[in-house]
Amino acid sequence: MEAHIPLFVARFFHRDDLPTPDFDAVLREQLSGPDHRLAQLNGELARIGSADPAALPLLLEAGRCYLYKNDHLRQQYYAARAFDRAVACGDHGATLEARMSLALAGCWTGALCAARDHIDRVAAYLDGLDDAGVGPRLSLLADLSWVEVQLQRLSDAEEHQRRGLRIAESTGDGDHAVLLRVLFGATLRELGRLGEAEKHTQHAHRLAELQGSADLREMALIALSEIALEAGDSERARELAGQAQAVPGSSGWFGNAALALTGMSMVQTGALRDGRDAVLEAVGGKRLPLVPVVARSRVYAVLAAADASLGQHGEAQEWSRLATRSALACGLDRCHGYAQLAHAEAVLGSDPDAAQRAADAARAAFERAGAELGLAAACLTTGAAHGRRGRPAAAEAALARSEEIYRRCAAVIAADNVRLLRAAGRTAPAGGAGRGPGEIQCLSPRELQVARLIARGSSNQQIASALDIKLNTVQVHVGRILRKLRVGSRVAVARVVTLAETTAPVSPTAAPLPAGGRN
Repeated sequence: MEAHIPLFVARFFHRDDLPTPDFDAVLREQLSGPDHRLAQLNGELARIGSADPAALPLLLEAGRCYLYKNDHLRQQYYAARAFDRAVACGDHGATLEARMSLALAGCWTGALCAARDHIDRVAAYLDGLDDAGVGPRLSLLADLSWVEVQLQRLSDAEEHQRRGLRIAESTGDGDHAVLLRVLFGATLRELGRLGEAEKHTQHAHRLAELQGSADLREMALIALSEIALEAGDSERARELAGQAQAVPGSSGWFGNAALALTGMSMVQTGALRDGRDAVLEAVGGKRLPLVPVVARSRVYAVLAAADASLGQHGEAQEWSRLATRSALACGLDRCHGYAQLAHAEAVLGSDPDAAQRAADAARAAFERAGAELGLAAACLTTGAAHGRRGRPAAAEAALARSEEIYRRCAAVIAADNVRLLRAAGRTAPAGGAGRGPGEIQCLSPRELQVARLIARGSSNQQIASALDIKLNTVQVHVGRILRKLRVGSRVAVARVVTLAETTAPVSPTAAPLPAGGRN
């Protein structure tokens, strides 16, 4: 399948002036690579010369190979060479394919202006065809719509996905029907329409199972995991990510996405250190090279929240700075909102007033972008900042708005968690840590001990060691705590405990901030 559909997002530098070394030097460097097919392609290119007209299909195929290997800089080199050859040869079809390859690469390397120009040309061509003409080019249409999502052209993406889905279903093209339905669900998720997104993605997963396609099943499970995490159901998100990793016969294209989702769900459930480390492993390290460019600030916000909750404020501030640089490079309101949230998370414990200003800036950015789930998360952070400053009325107003938006987006568990925060805030005393009033009165003394350790970010194993009890006993206590407090995650437990024992809400770490995060 030609379309490459990674389902989570960001990049570090905005670069439309990437260095363009001599292509033959790049080619010679790749001749000894371990990939057999690439070795064949590069060997043939070296034999005939990249300027030969016969090199054009080899350049295009090599670009696709690098795309699937997540080597986007080399993909860009090969696609640029293919584009030059296609234009010189007057090969319109190859020119379109090279344009699309350059646009895809640009979403990862930061060449966003070039990506916009290329997809404008591709979209104009496809929009000028009737459905019969688009039918053989559904891979091109799918790739186009994915790039449009990255560039936050969501209405264009939705229109192209609806059209492609209609054509695929009418012609019996099952693979593209599944792919386009998953893409459509991802667009709906970005728009904050989680109920519709889950319906379409579940349908895509059922179709993939019927067709016996392992890669399509894996992709649909990843998409479902993202939706669950957006809705605040971190346990289900982690379960779905695990199922995606366990699909037999899949090519593993989405292995990093599954690991990132697992890590983010761990952050949400209070396993902050392990979750943060899993995310960093999945995205290739500090500069997130395995994540596309536009929402890198979204991932940085998760990392900032995790380290701030762990008391590692210097690291949290560094993630905040990286988020800001990423957002400035992208120039999109949605990215700016995530960067402001990363800053708010980093300073919430030390400077609540600065956190409130950053959260308010995030709210304004998300409102301009029409990002409902991002707006809900910003309101949640605003409420936390007001709570830390002892402003209960302002905190209640912000949390009430957050809950209302989450419910409107069908993020039911996230909304329920905010409702519990509101209840805990109303019943919190004016001080007296350790008195356990309000929502946590239902816990037994041992459960309260476990809940307090959860609030500190301790894992089950750490809790077992601290209390000198068996690991399975801790698991039983955690299950009872979740049921008694009527919450769906360890992060929600931490917030309820902290709000009930002080007047200040705890930082909203990452909930709901998954791979699709605070949308």
